[in-house]
Amino acid sequence: MKTDDERLKDFLIDLRNVRTQQEEASLGNRELPALIRRSPAALEAILKLARRDNRMRRALSAARYYTGLSEDFCAKIDAVLHSPFPGASGPRSRRRR
Repeated sequence: MKTDDERLKDFLIDLRNVRTQQEEASLGNRELPALIRRSPAALEAILKLARRDNRMRRALSAARYYTGLSEDFCAKIDAVLHSPFPGASGPRSRRRR
């Protein structure tokens, strides 16, 4: 039987291999809710990744909105999903001349 860390690593590999945002959302819907429910430590790792990885953010958003996670989990997820993505603004996002 796989550990939660192994399941998370497998998920990340699968997430890297999807080609569309729809596939990211579908994968998040299928895999993340069970992992989050089983392991609060996995949720913390997922949230950390979602703060800097748009693919994880989209997968997590699908898991959050379509799978009926508890209010506690949703509050933690919402805090990340509603914060600005670091690459969306700031000096790094501007084109250099």
